[in-house]
Amino acid sequence: MKRLFLIAAAVFLTAAGDAPAPVTVYSGGPIVTMEGEGPATVEAVAVRDGHILAVGDLATVTKSAGKRALRVDLKGRAMLPGFIDAHGHLGFVGQNATMAQLQPPPVGGVASIAQLQDALRSFARQQSVPVLVGNGYDDSQLAERRHPTRADLDAVSETVPILVLHVSGHFASMNSAMLKLIGYGAETPDPIGGVIRREGDGKTPNGVIEETAMYPLLKLLAPPNLEASIAPLVTAAKIYASYGITTGQDGRVMPESWAALDEAAQRNLLPIDVVSLVSFERDWPETVRARIGKSYSGRLRIAGIKLTLDGSPQGRTAWLKDPLPIPPDGQKEGYSGYPAIDLNLFNAKLSDAAKNNWQVFVHVNGDAAAQALIDGVRANGLAGLRTIAIHNQVVQLDQLKEMKTLDIQPSFFANHTFYWGDWHRDVALGAKRADFISPQATAWSLGLKPTAHNDSPVVPPDIMRLLWSSVNRRTQSGDILGPLERISAYRALQQVTINAAWQIGEDASKGSIKVGKRADMVVLDSNPLSVDPSNLHAVKVVATIKDGATVFGKLD
Repeated sequence: MKRLFLIAAAVFLTAAGDAPAPVTVYSGGPIVTMEGEGPATVEAVAVRDGHILAVGDLATVTKSAGKRALRVDLKGRAMLPGFIDAHGHLGFVGQNATMAQLQPPPVGGVASIAQLQDALRSFARQQSVPVLVGNGYDDSQLAERRHPTRADLDAVSETVPILVLHVSGHFASMNSAMLKLIGYGAETPDPIGGVIRREGDGKTPNGVIEETAMYPLLKLLAPPNLEASIAPLVTAAKIYASYGITTGQDGRVMPESWAALDEAAQRNLLPIDVVSLVSFERDWPETVRARIGKSYSGRLRIAGIKLTLDGSPQGRTAWLKDPLPIPPDGQKEGYSGYPAIDLNLFNAKLSDAAKNNWQVFVHVNGDAAAQALIDGVRANGLAGLRTIAIHNQVVQLDQLKEMKTLDIQPSFFANHTFYWGDWHRDVALGAKRADFISPQATAWSLGLKPTAHNDSPVVPPDIMRLLWSSVNRRTQSGDILGPLERISAYRALQQVTINAAWQIGEDASKGSIKVGKRADMVVLDSNPLSVDPSNLHAVKVVATIKDGATVFGKLD
């Protein structure tokens, strides 16, 4: 009897081990596969073990799924591939959630320096902190049309150090206590690639700093320990999932923040995949360099290196060929921005990447910066290696043609047309350059494979608002900025699905609903290919599915 019992147990365990994973079939709404150059919808998709098992008509998919499959009725709602964040800063999205919120409408409610001061005072009353940090103020949207200064922040507190970060991430302003804390005074020189703005005497810092002058803040902003660093990352990943994003990006990881990101991944705390880009202006240990371009480890991979060539167009530090219509405070007529990195160092870093066959991602906003990238790719053996030009706001037609030849692919910050279109037209760029900002239609016509992104937390990681901007290019005043650069809703969707997967070399497993690919999907309350294009931003995310598991929302 004992022998028979052991045999029966062995048979049971073998059967259980060999049993196929459960299958889920989704049907009852339009399923947009994003396969091919035109819209294609199917009736059903089956998922098993985190991958797509079958796609097609309901009868065929049901047969493939088997009789025991779980059936999910979409109830008329649309299913698409999970959205892919082509560029953003997931780590800072999490940190931002812990700071005083200073964003202007429509994201927040700070429209004047007085309201900024009130927001800081309110935040300080709610929690006691040794340093008061706020994020998201926007000089272009404040009534005063200027940055808050040391004097403005001293009015909030002369004793507690105060730091407020510009919405672009390229500027900050500090009160006197904060300037003292980081050691900035009248004798402190401007760093290469940055500016410490001065008062009327030309020496005393007025509190506003630009670009690389912000580097001393990195250690100050870092959470106090590993556990405190991990929590904001998990928060950020959940925020991304709520917008239908199944692959996020941490697009400029510093050595100080790498350990927390890696630990969060190893503990399986991330609900979505995260693609990281290591900031290559900094030095990295061989243990990290060895992971560049390799596969995922716990939902985290290092896709490549990140370099930053210039600054912000709305902040007027983008490196342009021609002068700005209206220069910023402290600059004279003829000012055209500046590079944020020494070009010899930039080219040395490109050469290092080429020798290691690493993919390169470069922040370029101005056309002078775009040209430096083109020249660097050509000179350092990177042609044909799918370099990604991040933002690419003021690129010119001849430069796009060169990019096509060299396989430099653009990722456009397409939401600029909405958030800063009027400012670009009237102040930062002028009408001609503003009309050609983020030239998506031209890029498509040249045979490039562009993507679009939100650069969060610069703006929220709202993919539907991004699609709306790509299709409509409407500013906050209602103007249409560059009507010839509008693209179709399908093209806009390609930019956040299959093209975004292709740019990071993951299109074999992501970006479309196809047999064998990862079961990364988003369910929307309406089909973005059927709604009025002017209402795309109103389409809501119902559920986000990552590797077959629902990580946001639910399907009743």
